[in-house]
Amino acid sequence: MRVSQLAGMLAAGVLAFSVLAGGLRAQTAVDSPPVSADYSAAQQYNLANAYARSGKPALAVLAYERARLLAPTDPDLRWNLHRVRESAGLPDGTGSWLEQYGRFANPNIMYWIGIVGLALGGCCLLALARRAPFRGALAVGAVVGCAAISASMFNAAATFPVLSEYIALRQASASVSPVAGADTLFTIPAAATVRRLDRHGDFELIRDSRGHEGWVASSDLAAVIPESSRQ
Repeated sequence: MRVSQLAGMLAAGVLAFSVLAGGLRAQTAVDSPPVSADYSAAQQYNLANAYARSGKPALAVLAYERARLLAPTDPDLRWNLHRVRESAGLPDGTGSWLEQYGRFANPNIMYWIGIVGLALGGCCLLALARRAPFRGALAVGAVVGCAAISASMFNAAATFPVLSEYIALRQASASVSPVAGADTLFTIPAAATVRRLDRHGDFELIRDSRGHEGWVASSDLAAVIPESSRQ
């Protein structure tokens, strides 16, 4: 395969990476409750522990999930989240294996690793295409750059579904339409994780872990990825 073809493939991969990883930085959700200025995995973990001790499982799950987004491999965090969900009578998690276990690093860090990989791999491939000297070193640089982009894309693919994940702050009714007083289809327990499909006014169209869909008041839900961290 010619170097120019490799460069074209890299460009296509970069486009996909930009759309996928860049989407994680988009602002699309309601933030409730507000996030403090020192937002971090440790801060959210300690906050979740305090909520759990205070008997507030919904807020505890929300804070644990936010901490897990920033520190996805922390075993203590995973265990505490499991215990809170278990005590609330909820399943451990939703989604595919990739969504539950494919996250291995902070998405912001992996975003910049992908950018560095893009610059390194692109420059090396362009130099190879121009038959520059030190071709061995350039080839190694191109491989390292492509590996960095691949790792960043994999982490982004596993993290991307979290954009639509919400936690029920309290037991909520899912209705047939996005208006007050509409007929109730089913009830969402407090601390349950749901996926947002659409929004209309002050209501969110959600899907629960059983695949049921309905409209829930926005005030009853909180996004796992807070609004302030998407900017």
